Amino acid sequence: MLKKIVTYILLALAVLIFCGYFTAASILSERGCAEEFCTGISVRILDSTVNRFVSEEEIKSIISSSAVNPAGKLRSEVRLHDIETLLDNRSAIKKSDVSLSKDGILDIRITQRRPLLRIQTGNGGYYIDDTGYIFPWVSSFTSYVPVVTGHIPVKLKEGYRGVPGDAGKEWVEQVIALAGWLDRHPVWNAQIQQIYVESNGDIVFYNAIGDQKIIFGAIDNIEYKFAKLRAFYKEIVPEYGWERYKEVNLKFSNQIVCTLRDGRQTRNSSRI
Repeated sequence: MLKKIVTYILLALAVLIFCGYFTAASILSERGCAEEFCTGISVRILDSTVNRFVSEEEIKSIISSSAVNPAGKLRSEVRLHDIETLLDNRSAIKKSDVSLSKDGILDIRITQRRPLLRIQTGNGGYYIDDTGYIFPWVSSFTSYVPVVTGHIPVKLKEGYRGVPGDAGKEWVEQVIALAGWLDRHPVWNAQIQQIYVESNGDIVFYNAIGDQKIIFGAIDNIEYKFAKLRAFYKEIVPEYGWERYKEVNLKFSNQIVCTLRDGRQTRNSSRI
């Protein structure tokens, strides 16, 4: 009987020792993980097949030359939020997500801004993204989006970025509505080569096919005006040819006003 009691006691002690060892090992492992050093940086540009405003090398350079450079620092010293703030401050970056892996690798995922338009100005130009955010043109990469030139009603300082207020915001919202429509209709988007703003505010298109000046007018009734332009290409051009007209005006209701090469105008009822 005594022998069995001693056996049970020894077995219980062995279990306690094993549990104690396992717990201590877990704690030490967690502490060791927490005190690992940052050993490297991994960068992924999630939408690099669409735009290339920033590169992996540029992101690494920005971080390594900053005060939040994590190289050689303990995990507990790496300021993830500050690194995200640093990257998000770059105008072409819409959002960055930064985390630290168990093996000490700083993992960075970048989402770039998606421009819908490019505004051409004397100081290089700007992009407007799908949220209405304006950011400077990037010399290292050109996004193939419609280009707006002419009498731009929004005055921007060199290097401007952000969303303009008051009247400037209203115009940006209107032109983004037009750009958004074009973005959803890739055939028209490919057709519109240039968007020009007249001194009176009218929007004018110059297309890839034909050399006609297309007067769109105010940015309103977008669907209806493009339906009229479609009618011009499907009904009027096949009947009279490409060379007959130099100007197509979509501003007026229920008709397409075309100007001949000699300056005379014709009014065509739009069957839409």
